[in-house]
Amino acid sequence: MQTRYKTGLLIGLLLLCISCKKFLIVKPVDTLSGSEFWQNRADAEKAINGAYRLLLDKFLESTLYNTGDFRAGWWNWFDKRNLAALGRNDMLGSDLASSDGSDRPKNWTQFYRTIAAANLCIDRIPGIEDPGFTQQQRKALVAEARFIRAFTYFYMVRLYGDVPLQLDPYETDIKPRINMLTVLDTCIQDLRACEPDLPVTYDDPTFRAVRGTRGAALTLMAHMYMWKAGFDHSHQQQYWQEAAQLGQQVMDLGVYQLLPYTPEAFQNIFKGRSAEGIFELSLDINYGVQFHSLIAQWVLHEPIIHSSGNLQGGFGSEITPKRIWLDKIYPSGEPDKRFTLWFDDPYSDANPQSAMYLKFSAVSNPTTRDYDANLIIFRYADLLLLRAEALADLGQNGPAITLLNMVRDRAGARAYAGGGGPALQDAIFLERAKELWGEGHFYYDLVRTGRIMDRNMCENFLTPEQFDRRAWTWPIDLGAVKNNPLIIQNDYWSR
Repeated sequence: MQTRYKTGLLIGLLLLCISCKKFLIVKPVDTLSGSEFWQNRADAEKAINGAYRLLLDKFLESTLYNTGDFRAGWWNWFDKRNLAALGRNDMLGSDLASSDGSDRPKNWTQFYRTIAAANLCIDRIPGIEDPGFTQQQRKALVAEARFIRAFTYFYMVRLYGDVPLQLDPYETDIKPRINMLTVLDTCIQDLRACEPDLPVTYDDPTFRAVRGTRGAALTLMAHMYMWKAGFDHSHQQQYWQEAAQLGQQVMDLGVYQLLPYTPEAFQNIFKGRSAEGIFELSLDINYGVQFHSLIAQWVLHEPIIHSSGNLQGGFGSEITPKRIWLDKIYPSGEPDKRFTLWFDDPYSDANPQSAMYLKFSAVSNPTTRDYDANLIIFRYADLLLLRAEALADLGQNGPAITLLNMVRDRAGARAYAGGGGPALQDAIFLERAKELWGEGHFYYDLVRTGRIMDRNMCENFLTPEQFDRRAWTWPIDLGAVKNNPLIIQNDYWSR
């Protein structure tokens, strides 16, 4: 209890010191500690935990985690005006701000608080004078802070495109947005340098997947290279090769595995801290962490969660998947354990809203709808399919098909028996859509592969002109634009 109290106090101090009166004007962080902090290993651990909590708080404030699932469409929204606005890319209309129990993602301030906390850890941990704090231990914690910072920038890039790059905890000058590829290059360089200092695993099982590891850093870099490949076509071959090599390095670690999809076992994957988890954000209801802006709130009903009697007498979900999309990723007559395990009445035969998506059904209290499982960011199936995609793009069809079929075999689906080229690339893309649906990947996969301009893949597709004007981004908050004259709004949203 005392440790949790001190961590909470640290978060409060970080918030005081990191909050911005104007965008990226950060109070010098020397005032945080004085002679009272950064004294020993325990202080360093608390600081790292504080950075993780700041990152988690960003996800807890809104539907951020599932924005990647909703923005492409393919859902029946019914009365969820907020989510419907996301699904039609109406990012400036009043519906997005409607109060319907699904808060929209807010501005990027909390992201930069997380980055400032990580910057502070990177700067101060090496100077801690504690005889019991070994060089290896401090290097591992600094590497973890670099991982937190890199992950935060990666998430921001996928949301906003170009973003300001802040690496110095003491610098207070306002900054312009930097090309997103440059931001990712900086992060990759940082991760390359620190990845060997991260542990492969932790002795403490409660740290599994929820703390930075070599596997998490390697997977993050692979995702960064695949994002770069979608926007820097002149270097695509290099980026695909890098992503494929990083994926192989993760596999070679030998610490991850595909767990069986059975009624008894599959929930363990999405509960978190499983042998399939690579990186997750820890949600533990036993420590008072409650989250109600997750897909589970809207795709379940009685008896898993208590639902309004106005929703089909309590037996109606607030949103349901569209049949046209289900038929595309789960063709009729094709076996697939994911369809039978993850869906209840998928075509809403009982009533118009009776379908349930059961992938995230770890609800500890049906009345309060408290979700008691981690936010799955990266898992092994994602990594295998990402590597398969990179190999297919390189024309290495045999190894790509092998990886694709590893995921399909676990799901009891028929092995892919087609050829290479576009057919294989589409098969891998649809496999990622099916396997990772609800985990926040789909929209970003559409963007980086250009399929967001394909009406068969994206319900509310973009034209090439809209794509080039960054219609796939999130609008920069007007407060940031007003307070920092160097910030320029994304072109599509500057209307």
